[in-house]
Amino acid sequence: MAKSNIPPRDNRNKNNDHVELVSLDASILLATESTHADIHSIRIKQENVESIIFIWLDPQEKSGLNLVGQLRAINHHVQVFNDTSTCINAIKFSQENIFFITSSVDSRLIAMMHNLASVEAIFILAPNVESIKGDFPKIFGIFPQHEELLRTLKEIFDIFEQIQLESFVFEHDKLFLWSQLWKEELMNRKISSKKETFVAATRQHYRDNVMINRIIDEFDKSYRSTEVLKWCFHSPFPSRFLHHALRSHNQEQLHACHFLFSDASRFFQQSAKRKSTEKVYRGMKLSGDLLDILKAHTGQLVCTNGFFPCIKSRTNALTLASIPAYRTDLLPVLFKIDCDASVPFIEVADKYSAPLMVFDVCTSFRILYVNRDQMTIIKMRTASDAGKKIALDFIEQHQDKTLQSLLGELMRQPIPPKPASIPVLRSTSRPNSNSQRDSTLTLEEIKAQKCIEKGEIDRALAIYQRIQPVTPRILNAIGQICADRKEDYKHALQCHIKALKMQEEAGENISDTLTNLGNVYHNCNQYDLALNCHTRALALHQSSQTPDSAAIASNLIGIANTHWALHEYPEAIDHVQRALTIRESFVPPNKPSIAATIAILASIYQDCGNIGLAIDLSKKALNRFESLPSTDPSILADLHYDLGTMQISTDSFDDAYHSFESAVKIYNKILPQGHPDRVAAEHDLQRVVDLHKKKKTNK
Repeated sequence: MAKSNIPPRDNRNKNNDHVELVSLDASILLATESTHADIHSIRIKQENVESIIFIWLDPQEKSGLNLVGQLRAINHHVQVFNDTSTCINAIKFSQENIFFITSSVDSRLIAMMHNLASVEAIFILAPNVESIKGDFPKIFGIFPQHEELLRTLKEIFDIFEQIQLESFVFEHDKLFLWSQLWKEELMNRKISSKKETFVAATRQHYRDNVMINRIIDEFDKSYRSTEVLKWCFHSPFPSRFLHHALRSHNQEQLHACHFLFSDASRFFQQSAKRKSTEKVYRGMKLSGDLLDILKAHTGQLVCTNGFFPCIKSRTNALTLASIPAYRTDLLPVLFKIDCDASVPFIEVADKYSAPLMVFDVCTSFRILYVNRDQMTIIKMRTASDAGKKIALDFIEQHQDKTLQSLLGELMRQPIPPKPASIPVLRSTSRPNSNSQRDSTLTLEEIKAQKCIEKGEIDRALAIYQRIQPVTPRILNAIGQICADRKEDYKHALQCHIKALKMQEEAGENISDTLTNLGNVYHNCNQYDLALNCHTRALALHQSSQTPDSAAIASNLIGIANTHWALHEYPEAIDHVQRALTIRESFVPPNKPSIAATIAILASIYQDCGNIGLAIDLSKKALNRFESLPSTDPSILADLHYDLGTMQISTDSFDDAYHSFESAVKIYNKILPQGHPDRVAAEHDLQRVVDLHKKKKTNK
């Protein structure tokens, strides 16, 4: 894709409340032969691959500044907002650390941001501000000039990476077990180095960040396994990319980084053994709540989510922990670590400070004591063998499962099943009925709908995003695409909320927008909000002079999904059955929607323990789907697999065998070898065979 210099952004995004500019260098902006709308769609779909996000909120472009390039010279991922409510919603749903920069002097906004756990630091670009009063330790300054703000921002960001970035997981946490199993998989999995995979993945993620691409080029040309730790700690790349992979447990990122972590672990194992125990130190600033947790785990194991760097100088570590400029609400902490001679750590040179003494990823430590005082002292001892034993014991208890499947199971969220987890049960947003009835669709909207029918999702988004003026119908269309086709629920939420606001101000019908919002809130696990939206929409649809039966059924399913997620099974079943009755009354019958509704009912009965009825309903749904000419094969495979799971629980091994066999046949056609779903189905098929043989032998 050809690149050339283009002018600054000026007013091209003036009408967009949220522009996620994820790939701009400090000196140049992305320029391609694509249209402006194509560029915008590229920006939106890029996902964050680092653990820190800079958010620049400039309400109504009050400052008149485009700081994106300068911010991205400090940190790759930057999001820009001009609408305050949209910005707040995005931060509420963020799992990353947020550095919040704003030209707003709204004291209520600042107080709200300060109370959000994900917000790490606040910087205000404004002249003398007297309205912001109170104790706000997260505020690092109010700056009349943006140059001083940027300089301070960089300093604070550097300090944060030294004293605050790591997080801890404890012995009885699921993530601790995952980390030790993942370490075993890393050490024992026999694969050749795949530098090409890593380079290709990172070039894709940073595809228009000139600075980082230069580093990737250097890495590609000069990487040697003997210099692996030098590269692992090379900032900004790849150190931040590696850290996010481990912190987020992002499977795609972990796969891309596997060869680097593997090379690093081998390097640690091959390092020279020490003859005696040594001491190293780490200065950090932690919250009082986390210190209470650490103290409560005295005598137990703990590990961090990546490499754990320390230093040999106790004095330097104390100085780092005592930095007065960083967050007075956090407490200074000195870690004193006794390093067993059998546990390797490696010295990594740092041109700006003393050498780092680095422990391998997911190294486990035992907490010996926590002494709370003006300077909290936490003493730990390396305990790699203890962490390894926990992993090996777990593997021994689950010999019928592969290490990869165990890792996958541990990463599954411990939340009630919901429609978004299985294709057939996905709670997709119903197409806006107002749009369907409206005969005034523009040529651009028709063009976008045709792109969706062809599967050209990004192209459709680009078309919608360049339509002016931006109407609720356009916002809802964009939100539905983001939710249903891209699972980008944050952006979908922003679009639907703005559409709702516009419709309420204009006195328009808000029922379809409420339905869209209910579906998105559900996928964000905001069940109370989802229930409220679907209930309001249902009431509006039912009170209409010409009730829309399809819309009513959709809201009933939305309400059922929420009750199901909250384990309120009678209410969930009642609402699904009401929706089924409505859908079965359609003339002509909507066979796919009937089959999907029966499948939802089967899953709810399965979840509440009525396996017999669940099996009967699953067979009924499967038969209906198989009779349809254009059913997605993944739906059939998932239904066969779920049916097999239920049948094996009732010792119906012959039936389970046929169900798993059908699932495997379909997965083999549509999924690549090694895909988790395909591997799981093949494994369970073999397990049925083994259990059947065992049952016959016992007879």
